[in-house]
Amino acid sequence: MTPTKLTRALVLSGGGGRGAYECGVYKYLEEAGLSPDILVGTSIGAINTAAIASGKTARDLEAAWLSTRTRDIHRFWRLRPWRAIYDTSPWTRTLYRFIDFDGLARTEKRLLITATEVEGGDLRIFDNRKTEITPAHILASCSIPLVYPWTRIGDRHYWDGAVMANTPLSAAIDAGADEVYVVLLSPVGERHIPLPRWPWQAFAVMLDLALSATFENDIKQLERINWLVAAEMDEKHRYIRCRVIVPSQEIGLLQILRYDPKTSRELIDLGYEDARRTFSEE
Repeated sequence: MTPTKLTRALVLSGGGGRGAYECGVYKYLEEAGLSPDILVGTSIGAINTAAIASGKTARDLEAAWLSTRTRDIHRFWRLRPWRAIYDTSPWTRTLYRFIDFDGLARTEKRLLITATEVEGGDLRIFDNRKTEITPAHILASCSIPLVYPWTRIGDRHYWDGAVMANTPLSAAIDAGADEVYVVLLSPVGERHIPLPRWPWQAFAVMLDLALSATFENDIKQLERINWLVAAEMDEKHRYIRCRVIVPSQEIGLLQILRYDPKTSRELIDLGYEDARRTFSEE
């Protein structure tokens, strides 16, 4: 009897310049032959997942990260009326360094990108099986409130998907994944956060806590469901294996808004080693 092929999903969370870590994780997955069928991304995770879905290899993605600097992402806002601290017009050009949009239109992989609809306050998931994913959809997922301006698509406006769900684990499960690889850019569980001394440090701490909160709830719910399924007490759900890769070293909170080749190199290497260790321990 031929064993049933597992449907794998890769879920990449948001975290700005810390997203180079996700590139390192994917580099390991590619070498290990663990190719995802479903890609789910929020914010910088949306850019990395779209790049992978478009056919970019880990080497391509690594090259894009190592050639990207803060000036390629944003600049201080100079126009009126005021909409945000930074202007993200450089991002539009830089996206093409990461993503082959022609390849993305032809991909067989399923891509799910999250954003938050401003008018309705709802989480919106852009699905490449229903919608052609454009640069606007990617930027919508990256539009951190106040920091970056919202992105307009049609007659609606969107902020970062992290406002509602920074690590949308449930989207991967709903899409039919049997095995999910989740990459976080923030620590989970017990942690010690020093009191911020400056307003920008306070904002970074607040953002980091918001980025991790929804995932911690989702993973606890999944663990409860898996326990019930294993005990044959739940016939409505299926057992979902979930591997979570988290940074083994602290990544500076202010790195969210900074993009630097030297730091990206360090994060790529860290992501690779953390992924290798995570999979070798099982």
